[in-house]
Parts: sequence; structure tokens; C-alpha cells
Amino acid sequence: MTGRDRRALRIGGAVVCGAVLLLRVVPWGVRRALRAETGLRDRATLLVRARADLADASALRDSAAQLGQALVGLAPKILSGNSAADAVADLSARVNMAVSGHQAKLERLDPLLDSLRAGRLRRVALRAAFECDVRGLAGVLDALEFGKVALALRALRVTAVDAGSADKMPEALRIEMTVFGWYLGERDPGSGIREAK
Repeated sequence: MTGRDRRALRIGGAVVCGAVLLLRVVPWGVRRALRAETGLRDRATLLVRARADLADASALRDSAAQLGQALVGLAPKILSGNSAADAVADLSARVNMAVSGHQAKLERLDPLLDSLRAGRLRRVALRAAFECDVRGLAGVLDALEFGKVALALRALRVTAVDAGSADKMPEALRIEMTVFGWYLGERDPGSGIREAK
């Protein structure tokens, strides 16, 4: 092998190594550096948010205390019990007392599925059917609206039982209504601070 051949081999090897470096190693290094910079930027943003959250921790404690006081103030206005069955039983008893206290004849009380929730507050509903006259209906609605517990009427259907009757008796009405109320459910395991939001 002559000196010229060696020189050609060296130049060829340098060109191949340079091409590999330029076409493979440099782009890989640039991509890796860009990913590292993006990761560093994301971590810096996360750190800034964590510091801001820690700075607001005292405000969150104050908010949690106010929320606790609001729940204590709300306690007399919600149904008793911490399960849906207990709350439906309480709601049924309240509707039954309102109906029977105004000379109405209760036909049925059917619990309804209701999955609405707001934090630990959960809603239960039932459909009631009864017969009464106009005064009885007004009394039942008044008792439900102005009772100790906050109840709401979602649907009301009033039909006359015997519209063609010529008697001097008050007209009998068949009432179907959907009533719902709220109760405080048990804390979900692992829910932590998310309930306070």
C-alpha cells in the first residue's frame, strides 16, 4: 500500500465518520437536548405552581373552615341519614305526614333513582300519588314548601277523579308529584381535598 492509498483511506474514513456524525449523532444530540429543555421547562412550571399553592394554603384552610360552618348551617335543612336508603325513608315520612295532615289519601310512594351529587351532598327523589281536594293540595304543597327541610317539587300532575259529578261535594283530585331533597353522604375513601372544591 502506497502513501497515496493510505491518504485516500484516511480521507475516506474521515468523510464516513464525519457523515455519520453529521447525519446521525448531531440530530440525535439536538433532539435529546430539546427534550431535556422541554422537561426542564415543565418541571420549572410545576415548581412555580406548587410554590403558589403552598402560598395559598392558609387561604385554603380558611375556605375549608368557612365551608365547614356553611355545612353546619345547612344541616337542619337537609334530610337525615348518611345513606340513600335513610334519606329516602326520611323523605317518605315527610311527604306522608304532609299528605295525611291535609285530609288526603296517599296511594303510593315510589323511590326514584337519582345520582346527582355535589361534593358530599347527594340528592334523593320519590314519586308520590294521592287523592285530595283543592284545599288539601294547597295544604300539602304549603307543608312541603315551608317545612323544616328544604324539599323541591320537580313535577306535578293534577287530574280530576270524577269531573262529571253534579254533587255539591268538593271535587276530588288525583295528584302525582316528584319530590326531591338533599342529604349529606359519607366521605368517599381517598377523596381528600377534592370534596372542598
